[in-house]
Amino acid sequence: MESDMNGVERIEEYIALPPEPPRHLPNIPAHWPPANADIVYDNVVLRYAPDLEPVLRGVSFTVKAGEKIGIVGRTGSGKSTLAMSLFRFVDPDEGRILIGGMDITHMGVEDLRASLTFIPQDAVLFSGTVRDNLVRIYAGFALSIMELGYRIPLESTPTQNLPVDAAEVPATTSQSTSPSGTVTSAQTLVTLDSKVSEGGANWSAGQRQLIAMARALLRNTGITVLDESTASVDFETDKKIQQTIRAHFKDGILLTIAHRLQTIIDYDRVLVLQEGKIVEFDTPARLIAVEGGVFRGMCIKSEHSLRNP
Repeated sequence: MESDMNGVERIEEYIALPPEPPRHLPNIPAHWPPANADIVYDNVVLRYAPDLEPVLRGVSFTVKAGEKIGIVGRTGSGKSTLAMSLFRFVDPDEGRILIGGMDITHMGVEDLRASLTFIPQDAVLFSGTVRDNLVRIYAGFALSIMELGYRIPLESTPTQNLPVDAAEVPATTSQSTSPSGTVTSAQTLVTLDSKVSEGGANWSAGQRQLIAMARALLRNTGITVLDESTASVDFETDKKIQQTIRAHFKDGILLTIAHRLQTIIDYDRVLVLQEGKIVEFDTPARLIAVEGGVFRGMCIKSEHSLRNP
């Protein structure tokens, strides 16, 4: 009986939840957002519940069209909340978020999210093939899967002279032990028709993020949010991830929640969060030059960690 009553209480909690904002609203201009759209956070205060402390505290900044912005800060500083607020997973208690001059709270959530792309740390993959994981979700978008096979640098060998079915994605490495006890490694070529187990369990974290980037290219939106993988990514896969970012996300706005500072050192600007407030926002070179600066300290600590793993 006690267990049943707990279930009833949980149902009542869900019933009391406020409904999500409308999916569609009629006031969206045609061809929104424009190619030159910027993003403006205007004194944004945001909390997850009325009785909780704000996660973002008076955040104000502007991202210009085409800029690459790194978002850094310690755990709990508000990085993920800042990025997710752009998708209206939670709305500000105070202030405004504008894209192309339009307050996003005046938009339907589905209309808004269709104009943005999010690349998660660990992409959700479905059982089937690599092709299935791309076509089932994003068939009909601007970039064809045939183009994708040549544009995203996922291959371990050139694909220009191969049919699209053989266009490669990251090769997987397997290890085996010989009778003499010697461990040997072998690379398995991965193609668009390679098998994917449920959840992508047979793929590394870096490979799953590359697939997420392929999905982002198929969406072809002008604003992309990338949450870097915190998992261990081998050097070659990380190199391919960075090549993809610089080659194919250079024209639109890119916001990267960075966990490895070296990946954003050539970005246009870096936004440093601390306890929900922006404490620094400038070019990487200028921030590194600030004696006693937060970003400078993070870089020094990161360099020490690399030298002393």
